[in-house]
Amino acid sequence: MLFTQLIQANLTTKRLGRNIEHFSIIESTSSEAAELAAEGAPEGTIITTDKQTSGRGRHGRTWFCGTGKDLAFSIILRPETDGRSTGLLPLLAGIAVAEALKQFNLQPTLKWPNDVLLNKKKCCGILSEGKCQGDLMSSTVIGIGINVNNTLSEFPPELQESATSISEELEMTVQRELLLARIVNNLEPWYRQLKSGETAEIISAWESHCAHFQKSVSFIKKDQKMTGTFCGVAENGEAIIECNGNRLLLSSEEITMMREG
Repeated sequence: MLFTQLIQANLTTKRLGRNIEHFSIIESTSSEAAELAAEGAPEGTIITTDKQTSGRGRHGRTWFCGTGKDLAFSIILRPETDGRSTGLLPLLAGIAVAEALKQFNLQPTLKWPNDVLLNKKKCCGILSEGKCQGDLMSSTVIGIGINVNNTLSEFPPELQESATSISEELEMTVQRELLLARIVNNLEPWYRQLKSGETAEIISAWESHCAHFQKSVSFIKKDQKMTGTFCGVAENGEAIIECNGNRLLLSSEEITMMREG
């Protein structure tokens, strides 16, 4: 069982994580967080669970979550900025996760727009979903799923070649409460920068962790497979890809898959 008091004992934040709602079992932490956000839950509220039965990824994909061994949680944010800059929110979360993993002596890399990798295998997925009020993003839910203490044999067969967990890489178990607290501690200052409009440092930090920065990538756009060079991230979180002599700006909604090479 995940202990919320232990999470909060390790927090250094002023706002994020000061209210935590824990469920022993839930369909989706992000769905629950969206409902609470609509009901007026304070910014920084975190929804956690020991078992998520219908975790969501991008483009309707599902997210595997080992019962009582992994982390599945969602954070309610109220950026109140225009919708363009909120495209950086999943990147902020990726930076925060990567920084937390480094605190466990790991060497994570980031894959645009929402994956965190260890030894080129996926250990974390991030999903950002927002609601607008007029021209402003009134609330956003960032959902984060991390493979923490499950073994390779516990992954579904179709994931055993492409996924990993923190314990698999460290060959030891990790305290989930401490990991979650470190992620949130790292997220808060980056989130403050976003709200203040200081995006250049955010983009630079993400690119410094990127596994495929200035490398050839293949991707699928509108059911068409394309290749190009990943040149970085635009100020609203779009991928900058040089393709056949043209410089493209592509959102995460336009690309269903991207891989290096």
